[in-house]
Amino acid sequence: MLREITKTLILLTLMIPACSERPPIPQKDFVDLYVQLHLLDAQYGSQPAVQKLKADSLMHAFNVNDSLVKAALTWYGQDPERWQGFFSDVQERMKAVRKIYLKKP
Repeated sequence: MLREITKTLILLTLMIPACSERPPIPQKDFVDLYVQLHLLDAQYGSQPAVQKLKADSLMHAFNVNDSLVKAALTWYGQDPERWQGFFSDVQERMKAVRKIYLKKP
């Protein structure tokens, strides 16, 4: 019985951020994290161990963990307009990154 109550409380605790009006990770930070994770994937995709190490280091720098990222993904997934705004910001950030990397010296 105690285990069931504990499981229920844990589930409710994880669901609370998904139901709030504010994202678990501020959108600007989540966009930056998301873009950087994709850049790591492009750079280290053929080296999974290195990619995981770099991603863990990046998430530590952003002061987030897997649970918080999953909560943010759940929060955005609850509303298509949130996704649209998020991915619009991601596209803009990727355009800026692309300009930096493709800039000729």
